[in-house]
Amino acid sequence: MGKLFSHYRPIAIFIWLLAVASSLTWNTIDDIREQDSVAHKTARAFFEQIMAARRWNLAHGGVYVYTSENSAPNPYLPKERQTIQDSTGQRLTLLNPAYMTRQISEISKQKGQIQFHITSLDPLGSENSPYPWEIPWLQSFNRGAPEQGAFIKENGEKIFRYMAPLTFADSCLPCHTAPANTNDIRGAISVSIPIPFQKSFWPLILSHLFAAITGIAFILFFGRRLSESRRDILQSNRQLAREIEERKETEKELISIKENLEKIVTNRTAELQETNTILDTRVKEQQRIEAALVSINDEFIQIFNSAPDGMHVIDRNYNVIRVNQAYCQLVGKKLNEIQGHKCYEVFTGKLCHTESCPLTRIINGVERVEVEARKTRANGEVIPCIVTATPFREPGGKLTGIIEVTRDISNWKKIEDSLSATAANLRLRNAELEDFAHVISHDLQEPLMLIQAFSERIQKKCAEKLPQKGHDYLNQIESSTQRMKNLIDGLLLYSRVSSQAVPFEKVNLVEIINSVLDDLAMRIEKYDASISVDQNLASIEADPVQMRQLFQNIIGNSLKYHHEKRKPEISVHHQAFSDDAHNRQYIRICIKDNGIGFDTKHQKKIFDIFQRLHTRQQFQGTGIGLSICKKIIERHGGTIHAEGIPGLGSTFTITLPLHQPKPDEKKTKSNTLVDIIINRR
Repeated sequence: MGKLFSHYRPIAIFIWLLAVASSLTWNTIDDIREQDSVAHKTARAFFEQIMAARRWNLAHGGVYVYTSENSAPNPYLPKERQTIQDSTGQRLTLLNPAYMTRQISEISKQKGQIQFHITSLDPLGSENSPYPWEIPWLQSFNRGAPEQGAFIKENGEKIFRYMAPLTFADSCLPCHTAPANTNDIRGAISVSIPIPFQKSFWPLILSHLFAAITGIAFILFFGRRLSESRRDILQSNRQLAREIEERKETEKELISIKENLEKIVTNRTAELQETNTILDTRVKEQQRIEAALVSINDEFIQIFNSAPDGMHVIDRNYNVIRVNQAYCQLVGKKLNEIQGHKCYEVFTGKLCHTESCPLTRIINGVERVEVEARKTRANGEVIPCIVTATPFREPGGKLTGIIEVTRDISNWKKIEDSLSATAANLRLRNAELEDFAHVISHDLQEPLMLIQAFSERIQKKCAEKLPQKGHDYLNQIESSTQRMKNLIDGLLLYSRVSSQAVPFEKVNLVEIINSVLDDLAMRIEKYDASISVDQNLASIEADPVQMRQLFQNIIGNSLKYHHEKRKPEISVHHQAFSDDAHNRQYIRICIKDNGIGFDTKHQKKIFDIFQRLHTRQQFQGTGIGLSICKKIIERHGGTIHAEGIPGLGSTFTITLPLHQPKPDEKKTKSNTLVDIIINRR
């Protein structure tokens, strides 16, 4: 230990000198790294300024300047584009990004400041030929290097050279041929930045030398003081060692006494802890049970009183033992006028004192009783109600009475009456509208036929006497009359979707679509259209005539709105799926084409009656066809949705149930509004 202590000062001096040398090396490397980082950032900033000027030139398609000695006509443009003349006859030439870069480079070179050079391994002109030091860097860019930079000494001056690549752009086409790969490196721009200063290393060396000398002096000074203190400490340690031995003997005796006492205390403490643990467990369990019971009771009271329906608990002797606020409002009495009284005294009805009484039936073994009754309030008002009674049992299962839930359905009755009157009124209005549509169509078509007949007679008998404008007027009359007739026919078809529909039957969709394609055979052949149809389409319950009308309208539209530059391609495919929530099975049919498409903002508009996305000069039509399709789909309980991309095509998605609901199911659905209102209450 003494030998090691005598050599600690040389070791400390060696460690200190090693630390000072490491600090000097680190600071020197950090200065070099900082200088290199500043040079790179400066060069990149200058390169980005050059590229910003080139992008500005590119954004304006080049810049025309007056030709001069310094701005000769651009020799890399076609002769007819090298120069143009302004209104005064002066000649201008186009400065493209490369030409502009060379001119800026010459100006910078004349100023003797930062210089840059646009170059390439395959330059168009000799002025862009690479310097010898630029060639390896240009080759590295072809291998994927993003940039190059290095410090050199030239004529006794420190210079930082930087180069970054230029990729091909469309603006290069007037002067360069398009490469096979648009990501090819077309060239690069080099930047040469003079570094006029160099940081001196002497202050750093002197500061570290001073730190080294100062540290050695401190080590020698404190080492001497530590040697003197060491001798005093050794002498004191020997005296302390003797005292420690004496105290150890005393401590052994005390430890023996302490261990005996601890054993006695530990045993007694263990007994007390075990007893306390048992007591704490019983107390906590009791407290938990009491808190749970209080919480359950509070929750029950809150839930019981917040229930929207009237609730009351009746024991086996017809006494009302608990009642909520809703029940008090329902019967028009206060809590003390109900609780503790007989149920038939509070709310009388025709079931009281009969075998149909809910309490009597549940005592006889019925698990749930639900009846519709008319109750009389305290003020004599009769209220229609639905009464639901369930058994009320003790925790052991013994029946002690019933819980009755009384729901006021007077509003529902009013809604049912209102719905019935509305439905009858709607049926009457629909019948009137159907008769009106038939009469109007007949009355409108008769004058249209007369207009067409007299127009044809004028053209036949007065053809030679009429001027050309007269013939044009007659043609317009005939065209307008035909459009009016088509509109009337379309309206009749639209009104007959529901009024003259035939009953649903089993329909094979493949046969329907194939028959539609047979009807459209001439149009398909005319446009050389390609149509593919899934041959395993399911059969559904539907109106066969309307299904034929549906597919004929949609496929006919795909043929009509085909793209002029390609042959029509139409595909019909399907997907079956189930709605487990309502136990229904559906089929989803997609009709996709490659026609002119439409904007997505018109998705809903195209199904509105008389809505058209094109003029009559572009495409003939009445704007009713897709409205009829939507009405047919709605009659069959399905949905139709359209998506389109302008210039690429459209997709119509039709969803239909495989089986239509039975009459009793429809009747049940007609009451869904009342059911929804009841459930919400």
